[in-house]
Parts: sequence; C-alpha cells; structure tokens
Amino acid sequence: MTKASARFARRVTSNAKIILIVWVLLAVVAKTMAPSWKSVALDGDFDYLPSTRVSVAGGRLLDRAFKGTRSRSQMVVALARDSDQWTRQDRLLGLDILRRLYHRLGEVCWMRSEEIACGEVDEARMIVPLPDTQPNATPPDPNAPDVNDPGTNIGAGTQAGDDGGGVASTNSSDAPDTSAGSAAELNSNALVTASTDRVEPTSPTGQDTPEEVSAYQRQSSQRWLGVAVEAFDQAIEIDAEFYQLLDDRVPQREPTAYEPRLAIAYWDRGLLAEARCADPDLIEQDLESASVLDPNIAESALPILERDLDAWTVLLDVYSWKESVIGEQLKKPRSRIAVLTLASELAATGNIALLEQLQEIVDRCVEYQSEYLTAEERGQAGDLRVKITGSGAIGGETLLAARSAITYTEWFTVGMILIILAVVYRAPLLVAVPLVSIAVAVMVATAVVTVLTSLAGSVDWLGLDLKVYTTSRIFVVVILFGAGTDYCLFLIARLREEAASHVWPVACERALANVSGALLGSAMTTIVGLGMLWFADFGKFHHTGPIIAICLCVGLLVCMTMTPACLRLLGPKVFWPIPITEESERAVVKLLSNRDLNRSDSTTGSPSTKSGLTTTGGLMSGSRMWNATAIALTRYPSWTLAAGWLLLILPAAFGFMREQDVTYDLSGQLHHTAGSRQGMELLDRNFGVGELAPISILALADDDQSDEALAKTSDRMIRRLYQLEGVRRVRSLSDPLGDFPPEREMGLLSKEAWRRRTLQNHRLARLHFVANEPTYTQRLIRLDVIVQEDPFSEAAAAKLELVSGEMQKTLDSVEQETKTPWTLFTTGTTASIVDLREVTLRDTRRIKIAVIVAVLVVLIIVIRRLALSLYLISTVLLSYYATLGLTYWFFASIDGPDFLGLDWKLPLFLFVILVAVGQDYNVYLVTRIMEERKRLGSLAAVRRAVARTGGIVTACGIVMAATFFSMTSSAWWPPLVEAIWPSSNSIATTEQTTLRGITELGFALALGVLIDTLYVRTVLVPSFVVLWDQYRKRRAAKRAQA
Repeated sequence: MTKASARFARRVTSNAKIILIVWVLLAVVAKTMAPSWKSVALDGDFDYLPSTRVSVAGGRLLDRAFKGTRSRSQMVVALARDSDQWTRQDRLLGLDILRRLYHRLGEVCWMRSEEIACGEVDEARMIVPLPDTQPNATPPDPNAPDVNDPGTNIGAGTQAGDDGGGVASTNSSDAPDTSAGSAAELNSNALVTASTDRVEPTSPTGQDTPEEVSAYQRQSSQRWLGVAVEAFDQAIEIDAEFYQLLDDRVPQREPTAYEPRLAIAYWDRGLLAEARCADPDLIEQDLESASVLDPNIAESALPILERDLDAWTVLLDVYSWKESVIGEQLKKPRSRIAVLTLASELAATGNIALLEQLQEIVDRCVEYQSEYLTAEERGQAGDLRVKITGSGAIGGETLLAARSAITYTEWFTVGMILIILAVVYRAPLLVAVPLVSIAVAVMVATAVVTVLTSLAGSVDWLGLDLKVYTTSRIFVVVILFGAGTDYCLFLIARLREEAASHVWPVACERALANVSGALLGSAMTTIVGLGMLWFADFGKFHHTGPIIAICLCVGLLVCMTMTPACLRLLGPKVFWPIPITEESERAVVKLLSNRDLNRSDSTTGSPSTKSGLTTTGGLMSGSRMWNATAIALTRYPSWTLAAGWLLLILPAAFGFMREQDVTYDLSGQLHHTAGSRQGMELLDRNFGVGELAPISILALADDDQSDEALAKTSDRMIRRLYQLEGVRRVRSLSDPLGDFPPEREMGLLSKEAWRRRTLQNHRLARLHFVANEPTYTQRLIRLDVIVQEDPFSEAAAAKLELVSGEMQKTLDSVEQETKTPWTLFTTGTTASIVDLREVTLRDTRRIKIAVIVAVLVVLIIVIRRLALSLYLISTVLLSYYATLGLTYWFFASIDGPDFLGLDWKLPLFLFVILVAVGQDYNVYLVTRIMEERKRLGSLAAVRRAVARTGGIVTACGIVMAATFFSMTSSAWWPPLVEAIWPSSNSIATTEQTTLRGITELGFALALGVLIDTLYVRTVLVPSFVVLWDQYRKRRAAKRAQA
C-alpha cells in the first residue's frame, strides 16, 4: 500500500454516493444520446490496406477513369442442377427471375436519371459521357458500326437471345407487342438530345462553368435513361417468352402487376416514353397493354421517385444468359447465371438489404412456380438449386453473420459470468455489483468510442484518427466483461480478507488501497499491449487495438471507483446469505513456514472483535487444496520447472511451424450451409470461380495515344499473356469475352469475325474497357486475365507476380520504342489478397516486437525485477505458441480435408491479447509474493501468495476464458437448439450465425487464458521465483564469503 493509493482509496470511499450518481448519469446519457455502434461501424478488409499498395492504387485509378460505372462488387444468381439437363420448369423459373431483375434495373436507372437531372446525385454516381473519339480495339474499320451514331441502337446486343429456341412472341389479345416504345426509339431521342448539348468533355470540377456542369448532368441523365429503356425492353422480351412457355398453365386468379405477366414493365416503359415525348401511339400502346394485363395497374403503381428502391441504388447493370452476344458465356448444359454489377464495395452494409430483397425476388419466383406446375413437375423442380453468390453476397452474409455472432457473444458472455459469479459467491448482491458495474462500463466506453469516432469523421482540426468496425464490438464486449469481472473479483476477495479485522468503511478503504497497484499494473499491460496495434499499417489492426484500450481505461476506472463505492454503500450485507466466519487455517498454514503466518496482516487496530466480522476459510481465502498445491509445486522447483516447460514445448514447436499457415479465403469465413458459399461452389464447378475474380491489368501512358498505338500496345500485352502457362483467357476491348486468342484464325467476313466486332461495340464492353473520364480515355489499357488457380490461393499469388513481371517487361519494351512512359497497375481479388498478406505479415512482425517491449517495460515498472519480468514474457510466448499449435490441430482434426488453415487475423490478435491479458494473472501473483515477502521468508511468501491468490486468480481466469469462449457460441448453439427442438422456429435455427474466424479466435483465446491461468501462473511462475531466490541467496553467500 502506497500513500498515493491510500489517498485515492480514502477519497473514493468517502465520496461513494457522489461517485455512484455520476456514473449512473453518465450511463443514462451514453445510452440515450451517443451514436450507436452500428451507425459508425465500418466493414471490409481490402478497403483499409495502406494507400501505397499496388492494388489500392489500381482501385483508385479505376475509380477516376470509370467514374460512376465501376463495378466494385457483384451479386450472382446461380441456377444449377447436379445431374440431368436443363428442363422446361427450370427455364420457366429462370425467365421469371430474369424478367423481374431487368425490370428492377430499369426502375433504378430511371430513378437515377431523374435524380441526376434534378441535381440530387453527386459526381461519383454519374456516368461521364464518352468523348467524341473513342479508342478502338483494333485499327479503325470503316465497315464497323459506330456506337456514337444517333441512328445506332446501342442496346442492340442486349436483346433476349435463344435459350433452346427463338425469342417467343405471342399473337393472343393479352400478349402486347413487345416492340412498343423500344430502346431504339428512345435511345435515338436521348442521344440526339445529348449530342446537341455536347460541350468539351470534362468532368464537373470547381473550375467548370455552371453551363458545363448542367450539360454534364443532362448527358449523364440521358445515358442512364438509355440503360433504363433497354432494361424495360429486355424485361418485356423475356416476359413474352415466359408467357408463351407457360402456355395453358396460367394460374386462375386475379392478375397482379408482376404475375402472370409483367404488366408493370409495360406501364413503366409507357410512362418513360411519355416523359421523353416519344411517339404517342407507342405510349398509348404500352399503357393500354399494361391495363389489359392488370386492370388495377394505374392505382397500384407508384411514381418512380416514390418507390422503395433504396437498397437497389448501387445496381449498375444486369447481364445474363439471355444476352444475345455474351449469353453463351453465362450458361452451361446444367446451369445458368445472372450477374448484377454493383457500385458498392463487397463489405458495404447496404449489401445486406440488397441481398435480402434479391432473395425475396427469388423466393417469390419459386413460390409462384408451385402454382403453375403439376405435383410431379414440382418434385423435379426441387432438384434445381438456386443460390445467390458473388462478392457482394458473400460480403452481405459475412456482415449478417458478424452481427449475429455479436448478439450471441453478448448474451452468452453475460450468462456465463452470471453463472460463474453465482457459483463463486453464492450471494446475490456480490453477483449484482460486478454485473452492474461492467454494464455501466460497456455503455460509457462504447459511447466514448462512438462519439470520438464521429468527431474524427466530422471535425478535422481535432486530428483524431479513430474508426470502429462491426467485429471490433466483439472484442470490446468480451474483454471489458472479462477484465472488468476479474478486477471486481480481485477487489472483493481482498475486501473479504480486510473485513475480518476492520470495520466496514476501513475494510473497503484498505481493500482498494492494497489492490489498486495490482489492478493498475495488470490493466496497464493489457492497455499498453493492445495500444501497440496503433503502429500497424493495416487499418483494422491500426484502429481496433486503441479502441479496445480506450474501453479498458473506462472499465478500469469504473471498477476502481463505482464498484468500491457500491460495496461501501451496501455494507457487510453484500455477503448475504454467506456468513463471514473466522478463518481456521492455522493447522494448514503451519506447513508453509516455521513462522506464525496467522497473525493479523494489519499492524493497527484490533482483530475481529472491533468489527464483529470474521473471514471464511473457503476458496477465496486460501483453501486446503491451494495450500497443498503451493507446497507440492515448490518442494522440488527444479523438477517442476523442467517438467512444466517440456509439457508445452511440443505443441509450441508445432504452433511455431504453423504460424503462417493461414487462409485468406473470404467465402471460407462463412459456414458451409451459407447460401453464398454454396453458390460459389456451384459457380466453381460449372464456370470456374476465376471467371468472376480475374486479375485486372491496367497500363497507363503519360500522354494521350492514338487508337492505333493503344491497340498495338494492347495486342503485344495480350500475346505475351497467352504465352504464360496457366492463363486461360484474356479479356480486352478487342476481345471482351476472351474467346479469340491470337492463334485463332478467322476470315474477315466469317461469322466469328462479325461476332467479335459486335462484342467490341457492345454496351457492356464499352463501359468495362473504355474509360469514361476523358483524361484517361486515350491513355488507359485495361485487361482482365483469367487464370487456372483459385484467386485466394498462394498459387494465384505466384501467378500474379509472374504476370506483373512479364507485363512490366512488355511495357518497358514499348517505352523504349515509343519514348512514352507507361505505368503498370494490378487490381482485383488476387492482387488485394497478395497485398493483404504482405501487409499483415509485416504488421505481425512489427507488432510482436512492439507489444513485447511495451509489456516488458510495464512489468519492470510494476515488479522492478528485470530477470523476473523477462521470464514472465517468455512464459507467455510459450503459452502463445502452444495455444496456436493446439488450436491448429483441433480445427484441422474437425474440418479434415476441407481445412485450409486458420483465419489470417488469428495469429496477431491471439498474440497481442494473450501477451497483454495473460500477464494479468502473473502480475496478481507476483505483486502478492512481493507483498508477503516483506514479512515472510521467500519460500513462505511464494507459498502463501499461491495459496491466497490461487482461488481468486483461477476464478478470474475462468471468467476471462468463459467470455472468450462465448465468441464460439454462434457455431455450436444453433445446431444444439436444432438438435433438441427440430421444429423450433427460433431465430437461432434459421439464421446464418457464425464466422469461422471469430469461432477459431474465441476458442484459441479461451484455451490460451486457461493455459496461462491454470498452468503458467500455477506451475511455471512459482517454481521459477523459488529457484531464482535460491540462486540469488547462493550468489550473495559466495559474495559474503569472498
């Protein structure tokens, strides 16, 4: 006890009421006024790589060059059979889904066009009009169609293609003419309008005139309007084919805007044509057709700007197996896919709502199918698997799983702590005080973090660099509850001792004064250790550690002020119904030393007669078991220490060898039952997952190039790529689908040559390969390389390195010939994975050193023994590697051949938290040894410290391990509920609830804390302290003899 700690304890206990009121008010304010965690939380991994990484630079280049049209993620509707061929009922379901998707695309683009025209959309979401002179894929061909010609239908390549037969048309009275108000009619009008308004093609900046900005907005609005018209045309074409295939199976019930015919598509196309002042006859025909198909359409259809399309605003385009030109690439004998390109990142929170609404469309189509199929056909249709996948779907399901895991973790953390406290104390008030204290700490700490994060994003001059992530809340909750409960347990255990010989106010004061040093020391190791993550380059590491450290500071403050204040105000009845009886341990503790250890710890005041209170001899105050354990472990310290280290060496060596065997597979995070993961497996089997995750090669010239020069440089790059082993195809402006490798010969007038020219001028090809920002149009070459390897594998990373090296050599050669400097960029999933791996491995090495040094400094300050501090660090390192080895072995055994490695985030988080938190229990023990040594011999001090703290520190470790283990609850609780109550409608049995990385980390942390608590602190630390004291005594004796 120091003077400072005594003064602090006196002020806390004497102002208990004020302290309690202040914390309660802070909790109320935090709960009602602070921003929610969800409102400020971020997600994703690739978004927080350092800006200097090649993939990040490539992504920024794509953002600038393909402004407003760059697809950052995708959702894919995959339909596949495991056997047999595509059936009639499969075609019906696929067409039903497609017609609704194309109509939704038309709605979104129409709304976007209206918002742009009204100035309600920022620059980033506008399409920059393509300049008058576009780069051609090949040298100019006078016979090639001109996509800038107002008479050319830019949507010609998107008409519905044949799927086992020609596009259906119907002559029945209720089958309207699908050509009314077509894309050709409206696109011609739109493009003519745009051409008359054309100004110097520059994007709107602060230096542009209002007239230029206005013209830019009109052109962008018209471009989106063109996409909307094409989408409505496509929806109506597919609707007609669907209806003809349905034949006489039309369900006999009241028609709606979507069933059996897509009346809403005719209605919307008619209104859009009316807004564009198209041919009145075409407008009337569409509107009348809609009214025939659904007599209530005029009342049920909302104006476009009033429709609930918020979740769909990121939708850029839809392409499917019905595209006449590219459709062949999107279908196989037993499968079909439709791809939705999105402007949002894969981990954008908006993907959750989009995924849910897309799933609703699919579910409605499946439900409607049951109305027009026979019982036998319904059985056959059930074999068709319909899954939503793609990066956007994986990101959405990952966010859903993370939120679900957070919910499970919070509830199980509270439940486990409640059970443990009830078992340890068997006193309701002693259970309530820690729980209330920690609940207040969580509310106030999270409020502080969210407020600071909000300020960091809105007030630049503060210089705050704080961000929170969805999964960060899991760490905040479990560490705050675990560490906070430990602090409360330690304080209450010391209060029980002090209450035996002092009146209650003095006992509370002395208990707080005596443990404040240990609490500060143990907390500082955790806070400083986690704070070292600030030095990481990877954003998630960089911000998560300091956020948890801030929360721990608040938690420590609560436990050192509010908790003792509550205990002081409640009085001795806080121990009810367990009586505080006099401790009877003389017969046991005589075994510890020849000295009388039962004398009062206090040098002032009288024994229990002064307060009427006595202590118990139970678990928390030195039981017979812990006395016996202390004697056994220190009787032969050399053997104990050697055996203790040998037992952990083997798993530690295995962990050391496997430390870098981690996986970066994003879909692998999800449970194998997750829809997006199953859909990805369908894609991989039928199309190859690399088709949706190519390596993007970007070559940027310093100066504008002619069409011929761009085509020539691109051709050289493509030829070199096809010479590399493992390159399956290369997509480019000259070959958008990668179907025509250089060695493939074709005649000038052959069907393949015509198809290639058509592909080059396809709307999707132009949007994907031609930069719409004029400053990049004549400088940028974009190639998509599809390789044989899994995009997430190390083999793909090696292939990326090979591709990049060869492309750099090719560009260097071009630069020598043309004297024009070229810069190479790579982006895409594989490039991001490579950068993520390199950054995190470098961060891990750096943070390990920083954490070890920081925690070592704190230990030296607290313990003031260099050798002992170094030894404590070495024990935690041993514990870390042993935990890592055992965790790897456990999950490899469970997953079998499907195990690809531990999650890539696990090693660093496990290291930082174990080294930081694991030292808490060592600090508790060592500080008690130092306290006892002041009045006992060294051996007796070690034995008494182990006996006195054994129960409480074990309880603390079990609490912390339980909170970490609660992170795994989302993996085992739902299956357990389903096994017990198969018919249960509980949310736990119907939601995708688990993330593999969180489950693995929770298991590893719980195991590591148990090893630290039950083994390192109990076996390795006491035996070393005894040996070190014996060594010092021998050295001192030799010195004295000399």
